[in-house]
Amino acid sequence: MENNIHLSGIIIKYEKLVQIPLKTPDNIYIAEASSPYADYYGHIPRMAKPNSIFLFTTKFYFLEQLICYSSSVEKCLFERVNIASAVVESGGKQYPAIRIKDFPDYSQLIKLQECLRQNNVKLVEKVQLEDHVKTIVSKPFVLRELEPDFFIDQVEEHKGYFIANRHLSHEEFDSAIKQVRYNGVCKLFDAEQGAIYNNGELTHLVRIFSESLDLEMLKCLSREFAKL
Repeated sequence: MENNIHLSGIIIKYEKLVQIPLKTPDNIYIAEASSPYADYYGHIPRMAKPNSIFLFTTKFYFLEQLICYSSSVEKCLFERVNIASAVVESGGKQYPAIRIKDFPDYSQLIKLQECLRQNNVKLVEKVQLEDHVKTIVSKPFVLRELEPDFFIDQVEEHKGYFIANRHLSHEEFDSAIKQVRYNGVCKLFDAEQGAIYNNGELTHLVRIFSESLDLEMLKCLSREFAKL
């Protein structure tokens, strides 16, 4: 029987968030990632349904708080909810947010707002975002270790991770991705940086998304990143 590893950590992205044109009772500001996995699919979303939704809040909510709310929100919605705590950085400001992943349908967003309100979560009407922002998402991970330093996600499809020596700046990481893709040794992929806290230590990760993901691909990308 395979043993899953349950951890918490963060994923850091630089991405474009666009407002969802939806009339809600309180006219709240809801945004979504317009080009998820852009380095893999390109800059056109593959499916016309929500992927990563950000609801901006009047205060910051820790991941543990949102996990406590999730069961009541799911009962309210009659849907499973992949919920996480987030901070969006733009224009020198930080905006607290709730990130909802793989939400079933845009038409349910008004109901989601009502369900959050029942848990006394207050949402904001407007934020000023630049064209591209930095998102820091604090989330639970359920991983299976394929080999030491290599993991596969047990919740989200086509995602795997390998351990990195350190966290790179955005410019360094972007340059590394372009170099690895230019070399063409490994299969097509999208990558982001992250970190998990395990056994009293902070471990830096590179998250890989690919429909061709397997252990050999993770090893290939790990080798290429190590060369840079």
